[in-house]
This record gives sequence, C-alpha cells and structure tokens, in this order.
Amino acid sequence: MRGSLYLLFFFLLSLIVLTAPVSAATIDQRQAKQKKYTFGLLPALDYSSDKGLGYGILFQLDDKRSPEYQPYYLSHRLVFQRTTKGIADYYYRLDSKYLLPAGLKITLEVKYVASLFEPYHGPGGAQTLYNADFADPDADAAVYRGKYYYNYDKCYTRINTLIQGKLQGEHLRWLAGLYLLSTAVDTIDYTDYDEDPGQTLLANHWDYRQAAMAGGQENALVAGIIYDRRDHEATPHRGVWSELLVRWIPDALGNDFSYTAITATHRQYLPISNELTFAYRLSGRSISAGAPFFSTPQVDGTYKTEEGLGGKKTVRGVLWQRVNGFNAVYGNLELRYRVMSLLETGYAALSIFYDLGRTFDEIPESTLFDRGQDHDVWHQGVGGGVRIAPNNTFIVALDLAVPVDSAMDGPGLKVYVGLDWLF
Repeated sequence: MRGSLYLLFFFLLSLIVLTAPVSAATIDQRQAKQKKYTFGLLPALDYSSDKGLGYGILFQLDDKRSPEYQPYYLSHRLVFQRTTKGIADYYYRLDSKYLLPAGLKITLEVKYVASLFEPYHGPGGAQTLYNADFADPDADAAVYRGKYYYNYDKCYTRINTLIQGKLQGEHLRWLAGLYLLSTAVDTIDYTDYDEDPGQTLLANHWDYRQAAMAGGQENALVAGIIYDRRDHEATPHRGVWSELLVRWIPDALGNDFSYTAITATHRQYLPISNELTFAYRLSGRSISAGAPFFSTPQVDGTYKTEEGLGGKKTVRGVLWQRVNGFNAVYGNLELRYRVMSLLETGYAALSIFYDLGRTFDEIPESTLFDRGQDHDVWHQGVGGGVRIAPNNTFIVALDLAVPVDSAMDGPGLKVYVGLDWLF
C-alpha cells in the first residue's frame, strides 16, 4: 500500500510539472520548436499492484514535421525500467506510416524482460484454485505454502518487426512480419530468499509442463488484416479499429516448439458528445497444441504485444496472468470524458470501465494440483481512471480497479500508473 501512495504522489507531481501555466512568449517559443518535434522525457515511474513500483527513464520523441502527418511522421519510445517486484524491463518501439515508400507502415518493437517472480496460477482460469493465503506469510502455518508459491523465474528477448500496406483505400491494410522470441524459465529456490524450503505451484505441475521447462526459441512468421477508421490513433473519439492476426511458429527456423496462434480484435469508439466517448474492445484468441505454458499468456497485437489476461493491459482488477489458456476471450467497456484542454493540443480526461475475460480450455483432472472448478468462468474487474496529456500523443495514465470476485482473482484495490489509453 505504501508503494501505491508513493506512485500517486509522483503521478500528481508529474501533472503539476506537465500542466504548469506558462507565459504567452514561452508558448510562442514552444510552438515554433514543436512544429517538427515533440519530446517527452520523464522518470519511468509507473506502478501496478502486480509488478510493483517501476522506476527508470522514459524518452519519447515524435517527429511531426507538418500537420499532414497524423498523429506523427515517426515516433520513438525508449524505456529502461526495473520494478520492486523483481522485473527488469528494457523496451524500444519505432512506429511510422510515412517512413517507408509506397505508403507502408512499420512498427519495430525490441523488448528484454527478466522477471524473477513471473506469475503462474495454473492452466486455464478458475479451473485452478487460487488462495491468497497459500502465499501469505502471515496466514495460518497449516495453510501457508511459501511466499513465491504462485511464481517462477522467466527471462526473454523478443524482437517484432511488422509491415503494413494498403489493401483498399486508406483504411483496409495487410500486415506481415517476423517475431524473434527466446525464453528461459526456471522454478524458484526458496533457500535463496531466506525462507524455509517450499514447493511452488509450477514445481507441482512439473510433470505436466516438463516438455517446456527448459524454455526455448519461438521464431514466428506473422500475417494479418487491419481495418482502421479511427479519427486519431493515440486519442480516438470516433471510428473502429479491427484486426485479424495469425502467428505461425513452424517446425523450422531453429524453433524448439511448433504451433499457430490466431487472434481477432475489434475496437470501436462512439462519440456521445464532443467531450464524452464510449469505447469498447472485444478480443478472442486460439492457440494450437504445442505451445509452451510460458507463451500462452502472450496477447498478440498489431501495435504492441502484451503479456497475460488479467492486470494493467487486459482485465484490470484481476491478478496479472490469472487467466491463462489456449482458447481465451476478453473485453473492455469504457466511458471517457474529456474534462478540459491543456496547452496547445493536450487535455485532461476521466474514465470508468468494466473488464472481463475467460478461457475455454478442457483441463484433464490428472494434471491439476489445487483443482478449482471443472470449467472456467468470467473473471471481471471494475474501476475508473484519469488521463493527463500535455499533447495528444503523450498521455500519462492512472487506473484504479477491483475484482468482482476477490476470492478468485485476488483481493484488494489494484493501482495502475503508466502511459496511454488502454486501447
């Protein structure tokens, strides 16, 4: 809870700095300089109840050149960050739909993550029982199983290169690309953390997961179709954004696994008034047999790849990666209200939301330790948020959420501080 208070303090401090009043002469000077570039340089201070307090450096440079390039000609985002819950996250993204010839759009994403305490809640969702007391040192000794019972050690490097081109007009596009992914996994040795030897859930599932326990390579070919009629990419008020994405990991390219993942996502933005927008996202994913357990949390996207159903980027209020299966769906319903304008193109906005997701996997009884329900159910979270944007492509975000079923999905208020709208 103390970490949440610290992050709220830094969030409010950043708002004061970003929105402080300036003189007319200063504004004229800034406008002259920002005709071509806008800069965002901040401490990479974010927070989520799942990952802890993140600290580091974030730099964003948007080359806007002239108004004909929307929302920018070329965008760079660079993040170096560590968190208090044992995650090192180094990330670079390049995005442009004008850099390449013939109207091609390129998105390059390079990411290295070392997570000492990656969550593992078992296959499926509610099919594996979650009990917060199993990992609570203050719980009854007869119930407590170890502070890291629901964790394991994971390290990966991923490079995604996606190219998009026009199929028909400005709005229908094709996509092709290459994903390079290398992962190493291990269980947790409790003796390294001054605890009595314990047994993690993943260790109990060792026989079930044994084929994937060494990690490995998953280099993929990617193809897809995108239909995008948003009025603004970073701050949409009206339009739709839909995509179908196929990721094929062949039994070649040096791969240790072979499978196919298909993801379909639809987003729509409905203006209720000039200031109020109703936005929703619906997404479904199916992964064929052969995928390792540590890759089924991956949520594919044409703009950014996320990790796991539950948590900051998918189902807020629900534990990060609580929902983990081969066949899964999730959705987000959100009302966004623009409260006021800031500086030249910025704004302040409030939101309320309802998120949900579940799997549709059949889990053999013989594979489960701490078996929950026979089939998964809907995991749900509700909450609200704040967005402060000094310009309409650099957006500071705060979301607060709680799970509808705290016993199944983790008790307490979840706090998320970061960047951008969820979708």
